[in-house]
Amino acid sequence: MPYLRDAVGDFLGDLLLEHGGIDAQLVVSLPRSASHWRVVDWPDNQQPGDSVEDLRELNPDLGWPFSLEAAYLNVQPLPGRPSSSLVVAAERSVVEAWVEVFAIAGGTLQHLLPHQVCQMWGIQEQLAATPAHTLVALLQPLDQRTNLIIWRQGVPEFERMLPSDMAELIPALQRCLEFYRSQLAPQASLRLLLAEPLPDLESLEQALGLEAELIDRDGFGSLALQGLSTLELAQ
Repeated sequence: MPYLRDAVGDFLGDLLLEHGGIDAQLVVSLPRSASHWRVVDWPDNQQPGDSVEDLRELNPDLGWPFSLEAAYLNVQPLPGRPSSSLVVAAERSVVEAWVEVFAIAGGTLQHLLPHQVCQMWGIQEQLAATPAHTLVALLQPLDQRTNLIIWRQGVPEFERMLPSDMAELIPALQRCLEFYRSQLAPQASLRLLLAEPLPDLESLEQALGLEAELIDRDGFGSLALQGLSTLELAQ
């Protein structure tokens, strides 16, 4: 939630002015913690036509810090899984606060997209090239933690926050991988992707018995922004 909206808006406005973008059409990624996502399975084994309204009526407990009534929702089908959907949501008050910030900044806000969706587009090439029997584990270093997302056949199925210190990260990551495999994919091989460099990476690779792949962010400051740049609406 941008609490100092005037100050943040003025700062962004100065950036737009400095780079000659005061009249720009803006396509923006929300901060990571502003939005949440889940893979949901529909009771009738098929995504309904009006999936957003159907989801609001069902009102499942998705473990989010806000109710579905208080959120903007987006529901997308998953390729090859007609009974499941990817649901992404952000609290209305947070989205509206960021809309206000960019109104102060100037320019025209075309799209305000969830961070997770932008990050997903940032690894689309890797996901598409990964065999169906291979899991993709994406590690994203944050300030004090490391975000882990496990993908299977292009679908994000498991997410955890892990320690940032490598001595604690390795056993925590091993436990997550063992748990996931035991529940859903006991025979699956693993592909490890890094959104950013990790210190002492060699010890992690030795512990897992594989080589990690650092994703080329193409000069962008984050994987989410790199993914955002690939979207047609951002071009």
